[in-house]
Amino acid sequence: MAGRWRKLLEEESEHQWLAISLFFIFAIIGGFAIEGTSTLAGVDLGAGEAMHDDSRVLDVVYFGSDGSVASQLTHMYVPGQGHFLYIQDSAETANMIYQPSEYDKGDEIRFMNEMDGDRAMLSIASTQLVEINLNGQWINWNINSTDDFWIDDYQENGGPDSAMIVTQENDGTSTIRALSYYVASPPMVNSNSVNWDNIVHLSQDKWVATGTIANAQSSGDSPASPSVRTAIGIVEWQGNLSVSPVLISFTTGEEGQIHNSFSTGNSQVIIAANTGAYQIEDDGSITHLDLPSQSAITDSKGYTWFIGQKGTTSIASFNDGIVEVQELAKPIPLEIEVSEYEDGVIFMHGMDDNGAFELMTIDLTAQNSIEAGRGFLNFAFLTSCSIILVVMGWTALDRYRNY
Repeated sequence: MAGRWRKLLEEESEHQWLAISLFFIFAIIGGFAIEGTSTLAGVDLGAGEAMHDDSRVLDVVYFGSDGSVASQLTHMYVPGQGHFLYIQDSAETANMIYQPSEYDKGDEIRFMNEMDGDRAMLSIASTQLVEINLNGQWINWNINSTDDFWIDDYQENGGPDSAMIVTQENDGTSTIRALSYYVASPPMVNSNSVNWDNIVHLSQDKWVATGTIANAQSSGDSPASPSVRTAIGIVEWQGNLSVSPVLISFTTGEEGQIHNSFSTGNSQVIIAANTGAYQIEDDGSITHLDLPSQSAITDSKGYTWFIGQKGTTSIASFNDGIVEVQELAKPIPLEIEVSEYEDGVIFMHGMDDNGAFELMTIDLTAQNSIEAGRGFLNFAFLTSCSIILVVMGWTALDRYRNY
């Protein structure tokens, strides 16, 4: 048998080396072609048939991304007309919840956050929350408290039985209260002179609050115009409404502005700022990440995506301590103001060079799909290689049998 193989190889050596050389050339060219399509696929520009097309989006909550228009609750501003709040779940259907009349109260919407169960919460009046669901139904929840305050942020831990609010008091100070079914606890007393802005759930009884604090001790600062630094606090509340939340850990960050904070669902909070980012763990440890951004979102898999300024040519993701940078086919054309994630799609609202307001989307599910250039080349390359290897193997076996 060895002799037969040796004679076959001697006779067919020139053809085999030629075939092998062509195969390797094909593999190298295919590798370069696939690498050339390594930019992030699924990028699109334009709002389509959404009602906010050409208007400035101030807040948005997406409930789904199927169909020609993603299901959304949108707070938009139209110059010369005012603020509008509406629900839209198709190109034909838009349910107007609020539109300006003689006095436009839309500019008093202080936040708009997505909750479980296709709900959104916002606040437009003191000691009051407004709950709006996907059907456009809304409920006013009056906070049961002896104090009077404005609500700057609201977040839940699984439902309204365990929630936190950031409040602005009548004396101008900022603090945090716990809520259970819209009954408020006493205010947190050890706020360290921080102007709190947002709060997110960390784990069990722990929450992470973010804000700003004046820093008069910075070099070059004067007491009349101190610099402002980011502030991060870990707050604990064990469910007793007669007891105030307690600030158990506090740190100041860099001079800059925090624009987003997220609970990633694994006892971890990511804080995104224009000077960098922070990873907060359940044990209270804080890790600085060199990931400055204009906006950021967290997806359903726990990845946080950091979006840069207009002109940026890449977008970075972070998960489980690993940073990945994805190149974009074209630079980001917008100055991003609001970004959201839903069903595999990143929605980014902002303004272009001409002052027009646009929507940019990135479909994360398209990256390795057959529709993407990289996915198509991967499929074509693997298919072609498989066919070549099968033909070469079948030919060698046929020659061996017939020798």
